[in-house]
Amino acid sequence: MLYYVIDAFTDTKFGGNPAGVVIHDDLDEKFMQKFAAEVRFSETAFIKKFNNKMFEIKFFTPTSQVELCGHATIASFKALLDSRDVENNNTYYIKTLAGTLSVTLDQSIIMMEQAEPKLGKVFDDFECLSDLFNIDKSQIESENYNLVPQAASTGLWDIMLPIKTKDALYALNPDFKALAEFSKSNNVGGVHAFTLDTKEGIAESRNFCPLYGIDEEAATGTSNGALTYYLFSNHVLWNFNKEYTFLQGYSMGRPSTIITKLVNKENPRVMVGGNAIIVTKGILY
Repeated sequence: MLYYVIDAFTDTKFGGNPAGVVIHDDLDEKFMQKFAAEVRFSETAFIKKFNNKMFEIKFFTPTSQVELCGHATIASFKALLDSRDVENNNTYYIKTLAGTLSVTLDQSIIMMEQAEPKLGKVFDDFECLSDLFNIDKSQIESENYNLVPQAASTGLWDIMLPIKTKDALYALNPDFKALAEFSKSNNVGGVHAFTLDTKEGIAESRNFCPLYGIDEEAATGTSNGALTYYLFSNHVLWNFNKEYTFLQGYSMGRPSTIITKLVNKENPRVMVGGNAIIVTKGILY
């Protein structure tokens, strides 16, 4: 079985978000969970090939299985390119706990379809949120748009938390234990804090998911997919089949670039993707 460490959403080693990837024939989930806890990446992906077009991918954090993971999917297809199980300029399908989704490879840029986009509960208790993140509540919302914190999903639920300035975004200092309890009680994975106060890209973000053993992630494809739909629903974005760029990980010293695209105007869906680079490759015994 091949085992990889791959940095996703970057073309530079030690940038982006690292993921473990295992290409296997028949591992059980108990082993997968133990292995994910051993290597301790935010997510490790386990790929099983069904045929030349269909793969099953299971995603594990160090503590639990999750339905979908964007950066680990990007890493998975970088590994499959290396193992010659897939080819450039083709479309493939992955079976996940979030459903069967398409993945397209175009000149080594990997774009994955997200699950059906949804908006959920609005979180208007700014006092509670400001306490969780140790910021002044006046920094929540946006300077130029009427944005409020709200749960959104394109496969995993996160709270989209608008922050007025980049300085305030970088100053977030979560109480991780309290945030994990807050996430669990509200049936979300975590909080995707973002600001539109950026000269590059649409937004810069930070993602916090202590409920699943991940205090902060350098790049989260599903969360930026959900953010794309949230911004579309709030009339910040409106163009279909146009690539949007989102930044993440800069506050962690792991700069990441996530590309998203709105498709199918009649029934909107979101594509998320980017590049990836192999850091190491070996054999899992």
